[in-house]
Amino acid sequence: MKIGRFLVITCLSLFLVIFSWFSIYLTPPSKAQNQPNLPTRFTSSTTGAQALLPDWQKISFQTMPPIQKSGSINIDGKERKWKAGDTPDKYLTLGDVEDTLQSSLLSLDNITKTVGNLDLKTVTLTSFPLLGQQTLENLAGVVPNLGQTNAELIQPVTALVKTQAPQSNINTPLSNLLAQNQTLGELKLNQTDLSSYTIEDIPNVDAVQLSDFVGWQNTLISDVPGLGALPLTEFPIPLAELGNTFARIDFVWGKAEKRRQRTISGSDVAGFSVPCSNQECPYIELDDLENLGRRNQREFEGRSWISGKYQQVEGGWGCLEEVNGGKEPTGRLPFGNAFKVVVMEPDEKTDTVDTALFFRFKNICGATPYFIGPVPFLTYKLNAPIFIGTLGSELSQNTYTPKSNSSEVSTNASKTNTVLINNSTQPNCELNQGSQTANLTALAKSIADTENNGNYNDVGAYACTDDKSNCGVSLGKYKFFSYDKYAQEQIQKASGGQEFLAKLSQGYRPNDAEVFQFFPPIAQEDAFQNSIADKINSTSQEIDPVTKKPFSGTRLVERVAQKYFGGDSSIVDSNAKDVFGRLSIKNYSEDVLNKYNQNYQRC
Repeated sequence: MKIGRFLVITCLSLFLVIFSWFSIYLTPPSKAQNQPNLPTRFTSSTTGAQALLPDWQKISFQTMPPIQKSGSINIDGKERKWKAGDTPDKYLTLGDVEDTLQSSLLSLDNITKTVGNLDLKTVTLTSFPLLGQQTLENLAGVVPNLGQTNAELIQPVTALVKTQAPQSNINTPLSNLLAQNQTLGELKLNQTDLSSYTIEDIPNVDAVQLSDFVGWQNTLISDVPGLGALPLTEFPIPLAELGNTFARIDFVWGKAEKRRQRTISGSDVAGFSVPCSNQECPYIELDDLENLGRRNQREFEGRSWISGKYQQVEGGWGCLEEVNGGKEPTGRLPFGNAFKVVVMEPDEKTDTVDTALFFRFKNICGATPYFIGPVPFLTYKLNAPIFIGTLGSELSQNTYTPKSNSSEVSTNASKTNTVLINNSTQPNCELNQGSQTANLTALAKSIADTENNGNYNDVGAYACTDDKSNCGVSLGKYKFFSYDKYAQEQIQKASGGQEFLAKLSQGYRPNDAEVFQFFPPIAQEDAFQNSIADKINSTSQEIDPVTKKPFSGTRLVERVAQKYFGGDSSIVDSNAKDVFGRLSIKNYSEDVLNKYNQNYQRC
């Protein structure tokens, strides 16, 4: 009897242990823990598993978690600063998020229709500094019917004119008043006290798109009434997930880990498979959601998402790429390029991992690295699903070669900075007429600067060549037309790339997410290097009609630029212009050469 009871108890205990183990393993992945007051939602992955995501419909810039560290930088003589405790609306400008959200297309009327508690009758003009920075001439030109409105009926304008030009007759339409005295048109609205006036005291100003105001790019989000409270899904381009790829956190590894090669983290400049060779490489290891084993292995399985707290990678582009030393935390852009998601501190003791957001600043000529942070994001436990985003051609290579100062690299390398012609050598960084070398780093930057200042997400014009047999859209940092064979080689590697190219040939204009999916930065760099390497190698074998010798030195650079702009069969030093009539082939090559000479001096 006792033995039987002992066996029953033993069996029950064993059953409970086994049941508990299976319940831990088989239950849906646990919710993220200790979330920083961030609204979340559950969504079903492609496999049916429930996964946690931010609920962007309930999140705005002013309700996002506050930044944890203070800092400042100087851009073109202007200080950009942020302090610990600030929400993103207090340090991000309209220009910073324009590419991703197109906030410039909004008007105050658009915002008030969504932000329910915003009443423009009670919002003072001082709450909208951008409006105060406008001249009377600007306002008369962009505000509907304002020029035809009697000036004395526009109270802030009346106050301004009375203080600055008291002899003026304000009992006349504003346009007439400005025509009678041109100096009045140069007056800015904030040259009078605006604290007692509201937005509605300027009729129809709520209908003006933000982009019609002079200086809109430099306006903080918090300085546009209601914009900070606007849900991120209500912008002209709604914030959303890119792609639909989720992975399960299979392991959490701490600071003792070193040298991880197969990664899924990096940057939009360095690509998203940057190895970690630091002394400390904390990371999370990924697997499929169902843990089905190697027979069902997907391309991201077994890869590492390295902690950006410990690894820095290359970031930024254009005139701002050197900010913060050109470095940013390694991570991913699963929600577009408004911010970067970074793994922070994997904790082996608790089997949890914190993530954070990092932002960047932008202007007309470039973008800083994503280094403005951290902003607390989601915390995950072991076995929880984590959103990865789009997986295109970014994992086609397992290694990445960072920027180098080397002046001599073989053309056989896929990630080179210098192309050698005819196996010639050059022990230093000097360009001369007899040299058979061209520095690819300098040439790449020069062409990118000439084309569009280095924006990887650029979508340009639609054009056709060869009697309309080749049609496509200009894409990316180097403005490759989608009919270019080097661009097509890369785009076709992505799933659905062929269909994407077919749409482009019909004039379809993709959004940022699609450019990132089908022609990501690493693919653009590969396409450019393959294209330029071929052009340098072939051009060096050709005779320059000017020197009667093979192209070399500065003439080699010029002719390669001419081929890049006008095609391989273009006439040397031709004055023919492109289909848009913007530049001749010769002028283009001269512009590239001038930039090349400047960039080459820095190599």
